[in-house]
Amino acid sequence: MASVTYKCPNCGAYVAFRPDKQKWSCDFCSADFTEQDLLPKAEAYAEEAERKFVQAAGSQEAAEPEFAAGEQVAYHCASCGSEIITDATTVATHCYYCHNPVVLQGKLTADMKPDQVLPFTIGKGAAVQQFMDWIRKKRFVPKGFFSQEEVNSMTGVYYPHFITECEMDAALEGEGKKITTTTTARYIVTKTDHYSFRRRADIHFSNVMRSALKSVDRKLSDGIHPFPLDEVKPFSSAYLSGFLAERRDIDATELKEDIRGELTGYAKPMLAEGLPYQSYTGNATGCVTRQSTRYALLPAWVLTYQNRKSKDNQPYYYVMNGSTGKVCGKLPIDSGKLYRYGLLVAGALFAVLCALAYWLL
Repeated sequence: MASVTYKCPNCGAYVAFRPDKQKWSCDFCSADFTEQDLLPKAEAYAEEAERKFVQAAGSQEAAEPEFAAGEQVAYHCASCGSEIITDATTVATHCYYCHNPVVLQGKLTADMKPDQVLPFTIGKGAAVQQFMDWIRKKRFVPKGFFSQEEVNSMTGVYYPHFITECEMDAALEGEGKKITTTTTARYIVTKTDHYSFRRRADIHFSNVMRSALKSVDRKLSDGIHPFPLDEVKPFSSAYLSGFLAERRDIDATELKEDIRGELTGYAKPMLAEGLPYQSYTGNATGCVTRQSTRYALLPAWVLTYQNRKSKDNQPYYYVMNGSTGKVCGKLPIDSGKLYRYGLLVAGALFAVLCALAYWLL
C-alpha cells in the first residue's frame, strides 16, 4: 500500500506543518508556505496519489479495505521506498528509515475522511516547556523523576472525534414538597404540601464531543477539553504532515444512545431550575429530535513516561491539548515530601495553639 510525502515546491524536500508559524516549512531550504501557497497543490497531489492508489487496487471497494483492530498494515515510503509497518488506525506517521513525514493512502477515503481538522497551535518546544512548567507547580512530585530528555520524546498526534449538534425534546416529571412549620403554646405543627409537576422544553446542545477511537483512555481524552472548535478548518491531509494521526474505528451511530443518556442528565437540572419547592423527586426523559455529527481530527501532545523507580515499572500517561496547553495525567507522589510537609503544617498549627493558650491564660 502507498503513502504520500508532501514536497517543497522549491527544492523537492519534504515539508511539515509548523504550529508556531501556522505554516508549512522545509527544513532544507528554510522556505515557509501559507495555506494559499501549499494547500491547492497539496490537495491536487493527494487526489492524484489516491487516484493511482485506487487504480492499482483495481476498484474503489478494494481501495477501502476493512482494517481489523490490532491489525498490522504495510506501506511503502514515497521518498525512500522502505516498508512502513503501522497499526490499522494509523493515518500519518514518519518513515523509520529516512524520517520523512508520510500520510498513508487508503485509510481516509470516502466515509473515513474527516470533515474538519484543528491544526496544532503549540509546537513541540513550547509543549515540552509547558509540561515542565506544569510539573514544577506540583509540590509532591519526586525530585528528578522527570527529565528534560525523556519529556522531549513527547509526540504530536491528531485523534479522531465526533462533534455533535442536538435538538432534544426533554421533560421532567415528579413531585415537589413545600413544608411549613407552626409553633403554638403546646405543639409544633409541621405541614407538608405535595404537588405534582411536569416541565417540558426543547433544548439545543452544541459541540457534544466523543472520541472516535476505541483504544483512547476516556478520562485522559476528556481531561484536556475543551478545544477551540471555532478555529477548525476544512480537512486537508497536508495538516497531518509532521505529526502522527489516527483514523476512527467507531461509527457515529454507535454513540447515539450514550449521547442521549448524557444530554438527558444535563436536561434534568436545567428543567429543575427555579422550581418553587423545598425539595422534589422526579425523572427526566429526553428524545433527540434532530442530530448532526461532524468527524474531526483534534491535536494532542502525548507522553508515555516509564517509571523506572517503581518495582512494577508502571508507565505514566500524559496528554496535552495541542491548542490550549491543558495537561491531564496521573502524577507520582513522593511520600517523604508529603510526610515532611504534614509534619511542618502540624508543627506550625501546634505552635499557634500554644501561643493562643499562653495569651488566653
